[in-house]
Amino acid sequence: MASKSLYIGIIVGVVVILAIAALLATGGGQQTPTTKPTTPTPTTTQTTPTQTPTTTSPSPTQQKKTVYIGAALPLTGGLQSYGIGVRNAVELAVEDANEMCPGVKFELLVEDTGTNPQQALQKVQTLYAKGARLVVGPMASGEVSAVKSFADQNKIIIFSPSSTSPLLAIPNDWVYRIVPTDFAQAAAIADLLNKLGVKKAVILYRNDAWGLGLKNAIANESRKLGIDIVATAGYDPDPKAFPTAVPEAVRKLSSALGQPSTDAAMVFVTFEDDGVIAIQSAASDSVLGKVRWVGTDGIAYSEALIKQVGKEMAAARMLGTIAAPDPNDPKFQEFKQRYRSKYGKDPVAYDPYGYDAAMILMQIVCKLGTDEPDKVRAALEQWGKEGTYQGVTGKVYLDAAGDRAYPNYVVWGVVIEGGQPKYIDAAYYYGTDRKIVIFDQGKPLFQ
Repeated sequence: MASKSLYIGIIVGVVVILAIAALLATGGGQQTPTTKPTTPTPTTTQTTPTQTPTTTSPSPTQQKKTVYIGAALPLTGGLQSYGIGVRNAVELAVEDANEMCPGVKFELLVEDTGTNPQQALQKVQTLYAKGARLVVGPMASGEVSAVKSFADQNKIIIFSPSSTSPLLAIPNDWVYRIVPTDFAQAAAIADLLNKLGVKKAVILYRNDAWGLGLKNAIANESRKLGIDIVATAGYDPDPKAFPTAVPEAVRKLSSALGQPSTDAAMVFVTFEDDGVIAIQSAASDSVLGKVRWVGTDGIAYSEALIKQVGKEMAAARMLGTIAAPDPNDPKFQEFKQRYRSKYGKDPVAYDPYGYDAAMILMQIVCKLGTDEPDKVRAALEQWGKEGTYQGVTGKVYLDAAGDRAYPNYVVWGVVIEGGQPKYIDAAYYYGTDRKIVIFDQGKPLFQ
């Protein structure tokens, strides 16, 4: 009997325990809930700061990767006005890229090279220390030459908007140039001289990488067309030296030419500061002041020159060349309007090339999702071969040395309007066909 009673007791106890548990599970019927009942809310909105719902996009701050775009540009020195313009263009490109690329935030870092090779190297090193591996600039070929070794050693993509020295046309390095080399510009200048009926010429040049390379190329191309290069004279491009060195070189050229004639010309391979002195010296010379003057991209549309020696340039009916997009290209016209709206003036010279140099790098980064230099460089090489990028300067093809292929040039000129000197687009040069098309406003300068 005792065992049976024990079993009954156990069974009763288990039943009681189960009943209590069931009561608790249902809330006891009389207990007040610790939280009020709520209307069910979609799970896509019930997230915490550390949770990202799978049905919505991540917030921009969580998603975007910061990529630094360096700009090593001459905001002071002999190319100051050009450097400021290119800086503006690169700023505009960064703004546009940040609107177009959802996964990356581009941040612009600007350093002033001072149009000085050693300072350019220091500034590229500064940009590298700040995290920039993609650099627009430097502009002068002497500056690019100075930074090349550091860039090659540290895998920094140098994309110059204006360096043109043939001496830097080196395959498999880390230097790229969105403008053509001076081999192409030399052909344009020689064809321009020929178009003007020039039979003999003298060349004044900066004795640096850019000046020496362009001078040699112009002389070679001119001789192919039967133009006699009577003499060339170089000068020390150090700002401390050229106030006396430039006039001395001008006197040598005057002596070599001997006397003025309608079929003679003087070619200026200068920058701004030294260009002012060169033009002043030539204008006051009894021989060189009476021949045709031809300039290059080093002084094209220079604000400093037009203000200080513009009347002398107009008196000599000066013409010159600079690589330029087709002025009728819709993309260029749109860029021109936006640039004018933002900065209150038209883009000139290398401004559109600065925009495209920055934009092509940023588009590659956006597509790849990384700014790893090796990957960006490989894509840049491929895009350059195929002409993948079409910007405000047209389709960008790069040759084996990483320089712009298939170049065209604007032939700029200086005239007097309303008593004041003014730059005009006088003609357009098609490099592939070696053909000059003269605009109506430029016809007086070709007569």
